[in-house]
Amino acid sequence: MLKNLYRFSGILLTLGCFSCQQLTDTFRDTFKEKSAEQKEETPATTGQSSPVTSSVTIESRISKDTVRVTYSSRSASGDTVRTTYSSHSTTRKLDFLTDEAGLKAAQKSLRALPAYAGKKMYLYDDIHAYDDGRINLQLRHPENPEYVDAWHFANGKWSGPEPVQLSVRDKIENKVVPLDDVDFSSMARVYKNIAEKSATIEGAKIPKHIYGIVQEKRLLWYPASISGSRERYAISFYPDGSINKFFRE
Repeated sequence: MLKNLYRFSGILLTLGCFSCQQLTDTFRDTFKEKSAEQKEETPATTGQSSPVTSSVTIESRISKDTVRVTYSSRSASGDTVRTTYSSHSTTRKLDFLTDEAGLKAAQKSLRALPAYAGKKMYLYDDIHAYDDGRINLQLRHPENPEYVDAWHFANGKWSGPEPVQLSVRDKIENKVVPLDDVDFSSMARVYKNIAEKSATIEGAKIPKHIYGIVQEKRLLWYPASISGSRERYAISFYPDGSINKFFRE
């Protein structure tokens, strides 16, 4: 019995990076195989009315973040040993584009970057948000206005800076907007409006990516169109994410 549990613990650790479904399937295959081995290794005993038997029961509980598996084994004496193992999924958070509070929190933590303490922050060129919890953007360097750095948000944290190579033809002044003028939660409203309009258009797919592009010192939200199987619509937004125009092309 202990040998089985040790073997199971080792398997659990090595599979910690698998998805919930992969982990559960592996548990089932492992114990199915082990149960078969136990049947083969159990010697036949003469003079007994019934052979010694064992049973294995696997109960799984799967959520978006965690897989929990209970392993039960019945010994020859009839005692049942029940052990529960848990493993966190490495799957990123989904539906981030609907989470206004989460987007606001990401912006708040961006403003708290030590390199920009006491300095005005400027968004350069574009910003991209994804439904799996990621944000990619570029900020004007806090010390040298001719430099730009890339920053990445994932798993609730910002990473960077990464230097961005610019050309002498890049006019930084024309591609920056104050971060104070950008509301990250606007991306959730853009997503909501696109989703609602897409639901009325045959064959239209809801995007998993909302982004903004700086044009002439102002930020415009995208996607700017919704394509169905029979129709295509143009859509534009105000800075707060509400719909400005929507018409069939």
